[in-house]
Amino acid sequence: MALDVFTPQGCFGLDFPRFRIGNAYARPLPPNSHSVAPETSFRGFEFPYLVAGDFNIHNTATDPSRLLSTKEESESAPYFSLATDLGFSLLNTPGIYTRFPFTGTHRPSVIDLAFTNPHIFPAFRSWDASVLPCTGSDHAPILISLRPPSPHDDKPRPRWQEADWPGLTDRLKNWQIPPPPGAPSPNQLDQWFSSALSALTAVIENNTPRSRPSPRSKAWWTPLLTILRKEYTKATRRAKSLRTPDSYGTARQAKLGYFKAIKRAKATYWADFLAKTSPDNIWTAKQMVAPRKTPRFPSLPDASDPVTINNALLNHLFPPKNPSPVEDD
Repeated sequence: MALDVFTPQGCFGLDFPRFRIGNAYARPLPPNSHSVAPETSFRGFEFPYLVAGDFNIHNTATDPSRLLSTKEESESAPYFSLATDLGFSLLNTPGIYTRFPFTGTHRPSVIDLAFTNPHIFPAFRSWDASVLPCTGSDHAPILISLRPPSPHDDKPRPRWQEADWPGLTDRLKNWQIPPPPGAPSPNQLDQWFSSALSALTAVIENNTPRSRPSPRSKAWWTPLLTILRKEYTKATRRAKSLRTPDSYGTARQAKLGYFKAIKRAKATYWADFLAKTSPDNIWTAKQMVAPRKTPRFPSLPDASDPVTINNALLNHLFPPKNPSPVEDD
């Protein structure tokens, strides 16, 4: 089931007047393992698209602590593989259960999933399965928040390894804790503790250098890549531990999916960057596509020992002057 929403001003502050919500409810029906195929759930639409529902699949990306069988991995792999190929991002917080069976024979699981395509993901803010009250079903109600995207603004971070800890030691010794209020209420005690902690943190941060983050530092990275990286690392460690053909196959698929997702994310970001090119950033685009400069440091293919390298560098950086010709008398 799909619901289309049209807004002339653009949905969630984006330049798209159309927004689609897709609901997927998959059930095991023979001869297919699921009634909703991956191709039905994930489409390459050129407008914002959010698909959510009961996919009835288990995957380590959503439930890292679950030990999956080979059948469960093979059933969920086509869904996550197609979602990765089309640039969809998973909104679920890994490890948060969405289904709590009434019977004690089954454990809680994560089968209610939500994905967004690249056009709507900038407007995603939060995914929470603990806010809304239970409706009597064994599935937990999920609240997904969307609002206009905020500009990319990375805050400077303290560089703790460069902090002046000897100087901070004297300052911290002389720092005094503010006196607590007499017979405080829980709210007053919390305010006093928060203010004292903020004052102590300010003393340390004011004497610590800060980084200068760049908005272009891996701007193509997505939360889905973080999940795929964790899944790839986990599968690799599991393969090294078990040393079975199935574990090696799972690790290989996780690796291919992870690096394929990186290429897809970079291509999507680059296409979006070129589509929004303006006179302000046209020079940046030119620098990105310009060929790399030739290396200025000389190559030393025949130098294998320090003496040869030294002579090669001296001859390159300080070439000998040509002797002046001797005139005959």
